[in-house]
Amino acid sequence: MGLIFAISPLLLAFVTSIFQGVSMWDEGSGSGGYIWLMMGTLPVGFVLIGIGLVRGIIRKLRK
Repeated sequence: MGLIFAISPLLLAFVTSIFQGVSMWDEGSGSGGYIWLMMGTLPVGFVLIGIGLVRGIIRKLRK
């Protein structure tokens, strides 16, 4: 879940660029602007990934 949240702006830019017919890296067209959201979603996504890994390790050690 954390990985999907971390890369969601990239996926959003890709999908919107398909419908607009422009490059997803072009910020002037609007699709590339979504990639700037990764400055917020990447750190939060990696924290969620870390929490998930720690919970998984603890769950395996308890069994």
